Amino acid sequence: PRSVAPAPPGETIASTPSFASMALGIASVAWIALVLAVTLLPAPWPPNAAEAPFGVLNPSTWTAVATWRDGTMFEFIANVAMFVPLGLIAARYLRGWMRILGPIALTVGIEIVQIPLADRISDPRDLIANTLGALIGLGLANLVVVSRPWRVRPHEG
Repeated sequence: PRSVAPAPPGETIASTPSFASMALGIASVAWIALVLAVTLLPAPWPPNAAEAPFGVLNPSTWTAVATWRDGTMFEFIANVAMFVPLGLIAARYLRGWMRILGPIALTVGIEIVQIPLADRISDPRDLIANTLGALIGLGLANLVVVSRPWRVRPHEG
C-alpha cells in the first residue's frame, strides 16, 4: 500500500477517481437518463387506462378502487425493478436522509410531470411501486455494506 503525506492545514489532497469509480458514475447517470426517458418520453403504445384529473395530486385517486384494481402485476413489478438501481445509486452518492428523500422526490417529480402528458398516466400505483423499488435498492446496498466479509474490523478485545 502506498502512503500519502497529510495535506497542509486548510487544504485537501485531490485524488484521481479510479476507472471503476468513473464507470459507476457514468452508468448511474445513464440509468437515471433511461428511467427519465422511459417514464417521460412518448410511449410506443397507447395508455391502457384513463388518468384521473390531476393524477397523483388528486386525493380521490388514492382512494379509488380502480387505482388499486386496474393495472397488471407485470407493470407493478417492472416499476419496482426499474427503481431498484436508483436505490443503489442513492446509497452510493447521497448521504443521510437524502438517500431516502432523493429517490422519492424523483418519482414524485416524474408522476407530477406526467400529469399533462397525453400518453402518460400519473398513477399512485406507479408512485408506490417506484418508491418500493428504490427502498429495496437502498436495503440491498445496506445489506452488502453490513455483511461485507472483506471489510477489516478493528480487533475487539
